[in-house]
Amino acid sequence: MFRLVLGVIATVLLSLHAVLGFAQGVDDPAPLIEQDAAIKVSDHVYVILDDSRWSVPNVGIVIGDKATLVIDTGLGLKNGEIVLEEVRKLSDNKILYVASTHIHAEHDSGSGAFPQDAMMIRTSNQQQDIDEFGMSHAGRIAKQSKALEDILEGAFSRPADVLCDNKCSIDLGGVTVTIQAAGTAHTSGDTIFFVEEENVLFTGDVVMRRYPRLASPISGPKHWLKAIETVQSYEIDVLVPSHGRLGDASTVDTYKEYFLTIQSQVGELLNEGLAADEIAKRITTEIAPVVSDWKENGDRFIRSAVRRAIDEAAHTDNRLEIDT
Repeated sequence: MFRLVLGVIATVLLSLHAVLGFAQGVDDPAPLIEQDAAIKVSDHVYVILDDSRWSVPNVGIVIGDKATLVIDTGLGLKNGEIVLEEVRKLSDNKILYVASTHIHAEHDSGSGAFPQDAMMIRTSNQQQDIDEFGMSHAGRIAKQSKALEDILEGAFSRPADVLCDNKCSIDLGGVTVTIQAAGTAHTSGDTIFFVEEENVLFTGDVVMRRYPRLASPISGPKHWLKAIETVQSYEIDVLVPSHGRLGDASTVDTYKEYFLTIQSQVGELLNEGLAADEIAKRITTEIAPVVSDWKENGDRFIRSAVRRAIDEAAHTDNRLEIDT
């Protein structure tokens, strides 16, 4: 019952969040993944970059001698078809695995375009998110414009063919990918993918070069720092986030410092007796210039993290703000 109530709260807040500024304009074209744009980042790994476009993910393609793994398939079946076509240009492997870093529509809803014999891999936590939230995120996006409604027509959450309890590995032939549950950070079902032989880590929304989005009702600095510990257990040469520019191990350090700073300053200012609004204002003013290379106007994201840290410090169950 408790998890169900949190799900309802998340749905309401995410809907409000879209109305307040993240809805796409009614005349904007549907966000499509770039064709013929895959770049090779290591011997077995290709990435189609999002070019920082709204609702377009970085797509990963890991090619072994006998099988191929696709990580994130884009928004709707049309994007899934584009990704599948790009995969076919790069590999003629008959064995195909499909996976998502989390269940949000721009990452997961293209998977239905892949052939029936392609094997969908999910962690148990990600499957639990699907069981609870289904296609609700896609439904909210579809309401934002006719183009988005059209691109999401027929999309569905593809059921798991391979279910990892927490951590598992697949041998693609000459290259091995470890798949691990990392949530709760952005969502409860965050999943990361590590290409063993080449130290390439796909981090989803757990670590990026942009502001963290607290998209789960239990997201917050405490949980996110645990997810970062999981990420740091891997030796990283190339970090592929689900959005934005490629990074490396230093990208993880920046995220960790961001949340640790918020935690420590919240504790100090609470001890001084400051109110939540004043704490959020002070920390936002101090942190924003330090991470200005993240490009966005991130004040609302910092405030969200600060208020969640205040909740954690006070051991309350208030859910003040959720971002995607």
